[in-house]
Amino acid sequence: MNVAWNLIAGTATRYLLLAVNVCLGIFLMPYTVRHLGTAEYGLWMLAASMTAYFQLLDLGYGSGLVRHLAAADAQGDAALVNRLLSTFAIVYAGIGLVAGAGIASLVIWALPHFPRLTPSQIAEARFVLVVLGVRVAVGFPMTVFGAATTARQRFALTNLVATATALLNGALTFGLLALGYRVRAVVTASTAVSLASYVGYAWAARRAFPDFRLRAAAFSMPLVRQVTAFSMYTFVIDVAVQINFNVDNLVIGAAIGTAAVAVFAVALRLADFQRQVCNQLNGLMFPIVVRFNASDEPRALERLRGLMVDGTRIALTLVLGITVCLMTFAEPLISRWMGPGFDASVLPLSVLAVAGIVLVGQGPADNILLGTGRHRLVAYVALGEALTNLALSVVLVRYYGILGVAIGTAVPVVVANLFILQPAACRQVRLRLPDFVRAVAVGPGVGAIVAVVAGAALRLALPPQSIAAVVLEGAVVGGAYLIAVWIFGFDQAVRTRYLTYARHAFVSLVAVPDSLTRRPGATPATI
Repeated sequence: MNVAWNLIAGTATRYLLLAVNVCLGIFLMPYTVRHLGTAEYGLWMLAASMTAYFQLLDLGYGSGLVRHLAAADAQGDAALVNRLLSTFAIVYAGIGLVAGAGIASLVIWALPHFPRLTPSQIAEARFVLVVLGVRVAVGFPMTVFGAATTARQRFALTNLVATATALLNGALTFGLLALGYRVRAVVTASTAVSLASYVGYAWAARRAFPDFRLRAAAFSMPLVRQVTAFSMYTFVIDVAVQINFNVDNLVIGAAIGTAAVAVFAVALRLADFQRQVCNQLNGLMFPIVVRFNASDEPRALERLRGLMVDGTRIALTLVLGITVCLMTFAEPLISRWMGPGFDASVLPLSVLAVAGIVLVGQGPADNILLGTGRHRLVAYVALGEALTNLALSVVLVRYYGILGVAIGTAVPVVVANLFILQPAACRQVRLRLPDFVRAVAVGPGVGAIVAVVAGAALRLALPPQSIAAVVLEGAVVGGAYLIAVWIFGFDQAVRTRYLTYARHAFVSLVAVPDSLTRRPGATPATI
């Protein structure tokens, strides 16, 4: 199986999906609010938010299942792969029933007592919550299809199904609202499309694993225990992430008020954009690390080392370039986008952007640690980071306001990742930390210096007066950054290797890889 092709195709299609979702969000959100009104739209979002936390019922099994599937597949054990998938189809079905019961309790007991809802709004919210609850409950057992495809690194298949689903959902939402239908019709149609999309995910799983079989008789409690031994730690990591990025608004709201929450939300949204744009490759590395680690190849450790170095170099190149552009034009961007009154979000954004550089650059090391059995370390550090973040934010918000909350978030991120997790990952692949830093940081660092100078010169010579001007000047700075990284930051060997990857990707795209045309059951070619 061609790892390079899967990574390139997976990353490209993840960016396609991200672009589709961003464009649909930019267009459909104001369109939907205009047609439904703020009250009805807010009611929909309220019901949707009630279902969001049920995703924690996954209990970390998603990552645990992928880890064990990839390891079993690396050993060529198709029978174990099918036992794992069959076992967790049943486990997830049980979780789906629990989620459905929880949502039913909200419908029956919580909504009627929710403050400031009229009887008609309660009825509307109940309908929306029931429909969304069906999607949540059914979605849990369908998780095994995505796990199978991810374990085989056929990321592009899943991403293309998700992209088609998003486009169809967007078209239906637009059409139904244009015809005068209200929130009940839109939510029902969206849920129907989501349920139908599971056929596509099942097809993708079948393409990835031609021998895919689900049988209730294959259920194995020992396999549940084995996966749980890993997933309990990824669950801790998931909870820590929720604390890190979803509690800050509560701290600000309690200490300062809702107006400050709105200002901080702008910084959070842009920092989230920074991480999303740069993190797509990191999200694909975990099953590859597991496969390398589980293989018996003599060069497995060398391949893991190369994966961490190349992955970190690419991640840092992306995130430093995006961050320099974002920070150079943060003030005019926020002013033109949000209007007056949001200047106070610029400094918190700068602090959160530093944390974003660390988080994105650390992504490959996290995958190395999780995929090679150091998940306990990652979980304990993540939990400590989250609790420290909460404590610092509560203290610093009293003295520095929303900037203090940003600092409370960034400091634990920087300390935990740079001084604990990254050195541990280097030890795991037997790479000296100074050698690693030289290999991954020189290129992006050189590019960042050039980009800062170019951005400052542009800001002085041509202060941007519109969003379009901000985007255009940002693109110029980004171009200068990439040229500097390529010419001055990468040596000849790295440039030659990346050009080879690019040529291979182009040839694969033009020729259409045989993995997309191979009949089910055929043996995959190895390149």
